[in-house]
Amino acid sequence: MNLARLSERIFELDGGHKAFDFGAFEIRSAFQPVYAINNNAGMLYGVEALARPIYKGTPIEPLDFFARLPARDRFIADWACLYLHLSNTAAWQLGNTTLFVNLLPGSCVFTDEMLTGLDRFAGMVREQGLKPQNLVFEITEQEGGDKQALQTVTDKLRALDFRMAIDDFGVGSSDLMRVVALKPDIVKIDAGWFRRMMEGEDTRQFAHQIIIKLHEIGAHLLFEGVETPRELHWARECAGSLIQGWLFGKATHMEGATRAAAVDMPASQGIQKKRA
Repeated sequence: MNLARLSERIFELDGGHKAFDFGAFEIRSAFQPVYAINNNAGMLYGVEALARPIYKGTPIEPLDFFARLPARDRFIADWACLYLHLSNTAAWQLGNTTLFVNLLPGSCVFTDEMLTGLDRFAGMVREQGLKPQNLVFEITEQEGGDKQALQTVTDKLRALDFRMAIDDFGVGSSDLMRVVALKPDIVKIDAGWFRRMMEGEDTRQFAHQIIIKLHEIGAHLLFEGVETPRELHWARECAGSLIQGWLFGKATHMEGATRAAAVDMPASQGIQKKRA
């Protein structure tokens, strides 16, 4: 597939939603709300676009979908998702609402095509009436890979006025120094990691030291996978400014994801007293 012609494979479903024809697979979009933490309320900050692959009529996990593909096809699928999500966003007047999209770190090794594709994509974003600075590319920080290619792509994102987030910080071989070197605008803290770190006093103190360093580089902290008031309390304790998770909304269509401009933030007084 040619990157410049990927939009030709997008087709419309019932209800105005769109999907991507990826051979034996069909890819659809889902969107999950992201809220800014503001005292006792959360204000809608943005939505994360998520791929929902389907194989012969049966939904499959995105990780399974990408794992089945050779490197070149994963690169094409990565871009197919970007085109599709932007197309599914076009009908909604997002204004200053931020759109989060995912970029596989392995796609960066196709550096020349990535750079050309990003130039083209920036033009498409503007044509849709969106501001590049309101679009955040999420990239998973990981050990190995082509660090120079990753740096080249992240530099290009900034040159085009896009923002960049490190996704799944705390998973696997996440390394603080590699994150610091990339200077992301946002760091998404993995739910499993901060649950484990906040349960014990020693690990809690260690987590706070890491959080302090992330704040020092000017990164906003987005706590993802938040499902309970206790986890919300931990996010607040770590000075998280953004929140995402089932406590506030599951992934759904764009209309559902953006319906609540504000949500109540469960009180944490009881949780604090319990620890006292």
